[in-house]
Amino acid sequence: MRLLLTTLSLLISAMLTAQAPALIPYQAIARNTAGEPLASSTINVRFTIHDGTATGTSVWQELQTVSTSALGLFTAQLGSSVALSSVNWATGTKFMQVEINLGNGFVDMGTQQLMSVPYALYAGTSGSSTPGPQGPAGAAGATGATGATGATGPQGPAGNGYSNGTATNQLMYWNGSAWVTLNSGSVGQVLTLCSNGLVWTTGGICPGSITTFNCAGATNQGTLMAGTAASGVSSNIAYTGGNGGAYNAQSIASTGVTGLAATLTAGTLASGAGSVIYNFTGTPSASGTASFALSLGGQSCALTLTVNGTGGSGPLNITTALIPAGTFTMGSPTTEPQRGSDEVQHQVTLSAFRMSTYEITNAQYATFLNANAIGANGLYAAGAYPTQPLIFDCGSANGLAYAGSQWQPAAGKENFPVICVTWYGAAAFATYAGGRLPTEAEWEYACRAGTTTPFNSGNCLDYTQANYYWPLPYLNCSNANTNFPGETQAVDNYAPNAFGLYNMHGNVWEWCSDWYGAYGTGAQTNPTGPSTGSARVIRGGYWSSNAQYCRSAFRYDIIPDINTYANGFRLAFLP
Repeated sequence: MRLLLTTLSLLISAMLTAQAPALIPYQAIARNTAGEPLASSTINVRFTIHDGTATGTSVWQELQTVSTSALGLFTAQLGSSVALSSVNWATGTKFMQVEINLGNGFVDMGTQQLMSVPYALYAGTSGSSTPGPQGPAGAAGATGATGATGATGPQGPAGNGYSNGTATNQLMYWNGSAWVTLNSGSVGQVLTLCSNGLVWTTGGICPGSITTFNCAGATNQGTLMAGTAASGVSSNIAYTGGNGGAYNAQSIASTGVTGLAATLTAGTLASGAGSVIYNFTGTPSASGTASFALSLGGQSCALTLTVNGTGGSGPLNITTALIPAGTFTMGSPTTEPQRGSDEVQHQVTLSAFRMSTYEITNAQYATFLNANAIGANGLYAAGAYPTQPLIFDCGSANGLAYAGSQWQPAAGKENFPVICVTWYGAAAFATYAGGRLPTEAEWEYACRAGTTTPFNSGNCLDYTQANYYWPLPYLNCSNANTNFPGETQAVDNYAPNAFGLYNMHGNVWEWCSDWYGAYGTGAQTNPTGPSTGSARVIRGGYWSSNAQYCRSAFRYDIIPDINTYANGFRLAFLP
């Protein structure tokens, strides 16, 4: 077994000549080799005081039989049977050795120096009104402070002195300028040096301090919109390791997207665990990510909030449709013709979100590129992917071209979907617009708009309903016109689905946020796909796809840095 010491030992100074202790209180918790307390047990304990060092001459020894509590705690009064008067405390530092005998001989549990609190002493009896004897002359210095009961003596060497208590078993310590009475603690507490002195604490945590502060797990309420004053927006952030103590009010300015402040009302930390609520005020200067460097109780963390774009106003003029929360069957049934083996059906539940009504256009993407001075190489040094091209000038008559110092849409094609954009380019634009790429589940749910057929138009996709390779309609379907356009069309061509979204089938493949991976069969809520991968998901087919590849459930994987005439995207936003 082993002994876990929990109480104060006492330093008896080399200058102590006025009074020696009659008894020394001693407390400890006894544990076995597994670290478990020896509860409600009788133990033989041998205490030995050594002079000068841990292995120095034994100057006092006493054997006691003690009983432990239900927590393994035992108490002994050293000097109860063998007087401590035999110890010459003036000869220097003393060490206490503790040995335990459970019936198989004494086992050494360790030796410690008799020193935990400087200049501290439990008085054997109450202080006397008779002035104590004058101490020996110390080094020249200012006159020492008046003792509690003794006459004023000259100042002794630094670190040598003690004060009688004013009551039996009272503990006092010198804080550098005065004697301070230490109040008693509770079982299991430890003595901790905090900013306001020695304090009994739980787990060594000073009042006003915490051990963890979790911005990543914050619960956020409300929505931030660029150019609109924040209202009803807050973050509830949890902490652990609190031990009481007050914290001050705060106001932290945002970085990234500026114009916001996170404010915290002054309060008191809970014991153990709790949370604080930051409220947000101000008007965000732009869409994107607002960051706040927060600090509480000695811990810090970074909180980030998304600021949504301006919706139907502002330079991007992105219109959106509300996609209601709901549950649907993702994937295709095994009876669906020309289905892929990776379209395993499973139940998915989604929260409400907004989706851009149209695919992102050449004009909108050019605004983003030119606002950030992105050159012909398509690199955005200040963005999240500084080494990845966002777009290529792929020479398409329907896309963007870099001319002089600007990106420009092909004449008359401003309202056509942007093409030749990589996954990185789609993600960077989403951040700029205050949105994000939709997850694969969100995309299919929005495309289906409540339908369970291969297309949101039913079992067939007619040439009047989507821009694809009309000569190859879906199985058992036909097209009266097979002279397909052979290029992208304006983003508002063809009729929208039941959610009001245009061109969910055909025109351009649309990037999703997910890495490509196999579906599971279990029910999921707001899935985001695999955490890593080598290819991203694209959905919906494009202007030269067979109808088979335009189905609501069809999935395709492609490396994220590829650019083709076929790839575009749309955005998702908070509801």
